[in-house]
Amino acid sequence: MRPMKTQFTPYPIIWLALSLLLLTLPLQVVHGQTALPPCLERPTFIDPPWINGTLWCLEQVITEPNAGELAFTALATDTNGTLYATRPFPGEVWALDDTDGDRLPDKPRLVASGLERPNGLAYYDGALYVSGAAQIYRITDNQVEILVDNLPSGTGFWTGGLTIGPDERLYVGIGAPCDYCLPDDSLRGTILSFALDGSDRQVVASGLRHPADVTFLNGILWTVDTARDSLFDMPNLDEINQITLGADFGWPHCVGADSQPDWPDGADCSDVTPPALALPTHSTPVGLAAYASDTFPNITGSLLVALHGPNNQTDLRNGFSLAVVQFDADGTPSGYTIILPEQADKTNPPGLTTNDIQYQGSGLWPHAPLDVTVSPEGWIYLSVTGGTIYALRPG
Repeated sequence: MRPMKTQFTPYPIIWLALSLLLLTLPLQVVHGQTALPPCLERPTFIDPPWINGTLWCLEQVITEPNAGELAFTALATDTNGTLYATRPFPGEVWALDDTDGDRLPDKPRLVASGLERPNGLAYYDGALYVSGAAQIYRITDNQVEILVDNLPSGTGFWTGGLTIGPDERLYVGIGAPCDYCLPDDSLRGTILSFALDGSDRQVVASGLRHPADVTFLNGILWTVDTARDSLFDMPNLDEINQITLGADFGWPHCVGADSQPDWPDGADCSDVTPPALALPTHSTPVGLAAYASDTFPNITGSLLVALHGPNNQTDLRNGFSLAVVQFDADGTPSGYTIILPEQADKTNPPGLTTNDIQYQGSGLWPHAPLDVTVSPEGWIYLSVTGGTIYALRPG
């Protein structure tokens, strides 16, 4: 019998290659690395506000001007990328889902109602935590549970944002009762901490006029603060603050990085904790988020800060923008950069100041930022007054 001839077939190699390819696809989807259409081809692309199109693409997620100036205040995302937003005046929390397949949230649905002025959001371990007025709520499977019902509240600044720390505790900012006074309640103007079930209240830090938001970056708790309304002629009195247990940041007695007395009784400011980074007076930082993703490697390991701007809108040099706080090798804030609208000395026509950019309609003004958050894909969401939410995604 003639021996059987053996022939070479490429099929095993082809199947091996296909198998390896299939194994890599889920990883790409999980990490949000699947390719997006070019920025200018996306129907959600928007310009102005001016943005550096080589770094990121600015897109409009939703706009509902009829919902009022505070239509969407606090923002948060869950592990699936669903975007959540609070509506403080009607007492609601909304979710925005992707219904058209472009991976960008677009359609709102009501998650909870009947809340007391919800103004802070955080997602953790399958639950949405909400701070508002005297309450901290937990929402699980559309069921609302009140964890805390006695937060210091009332007149003055609203209850600020909240976050969950690496110690699995809740941290919430408590605003001062006034612009410039001695509070009757020592818990006003503080950062408070609770166990996840709302028990075990602790005072973490004090002396804060407007701790509008809190976040953790590299295991460190950060918050913001703003100088009192009448201090227009003193520069750099708004703050990024690193929180340490027992820190006193001086309000209402002391103000500024050099802790100058700002109270008639000549208070001692020598022991006041200075800010980690000074910001322009009345740039008004109100939203804070840690950026730990590598989707935008140029800002990995930084803080995102929503700068609302002053109530007096005759001067638009400060605020009405989104900023990135950079850190040095020691983990100390080394400065900040405005990324929306893009600063005039980078991609905008030469000779235009930030004031010019805002007034000519190339910035966010007359709308002002309210909050910022980061999705699991590393995309940045920014809410502004007037009922609009923007997204910064790779260009």
